[in-house]
Amino acid sequence: MLGFFIAFKSLNDVSNSVINYSSGTNSSESSQTESKVYDVNLKQTENQIESKITKIKVEKKEVYSTLDGKDLPGSVTVSLEIKNNGEKTITTYPNQGELTTAKETVNGGETLLSTFDDSKIEKGKSISGEIVFPLNKIEKVSDIKWVELSWLSYVGEETTPITFDTGKINLK
Repeated sequence: MLGFFIAFKSLNDVSNSVINYSSGTNSSESSQTESKVYDVNLKQTENQIESKITKIKVEKKEVYSTLDGKDLPGSVTVSLEIKNNGEKTITTYPNQGELTTAKETVNGGETLLSTFDDSKIEKGKSISGEIVFPLNKIEKVSDIKWVELSWLSYVGEETTPITFDTGKINLK
């Protein structure tokens, strides 16, 4: 029971850090912030799973990373929609995906800041949201000239994943 309270307090501390950061009350917040939204029209279909990326936002603004347990200097946010055009339920994990830039690779989105919460898609249905990837290596938004995103999906009871890989998405 004591372990539960300690774990709950840790989660609560992280939540408070994120809330304080997003409300701008975090005193360590850098005054040097910059962001740019890139319109993207990337549509891919793999095994009757359709993915569509419509926007990518690059920010030079401190963002809390629960994985690193600290603020990082920036982030990339990917707006993603996934549609199931097949007959079987799909399980997909883009929030656990890998984002690559010229300077670094980030394994997994920040779950507390991302809005891509679903992983199951029934036939004919879609899920969508934004995945926030905190960046450790960014000095200015223009440093990020391209991104690449990959993640795993499973069809029905299959145990062999389908890997989605966007290839390089040039940001212009």
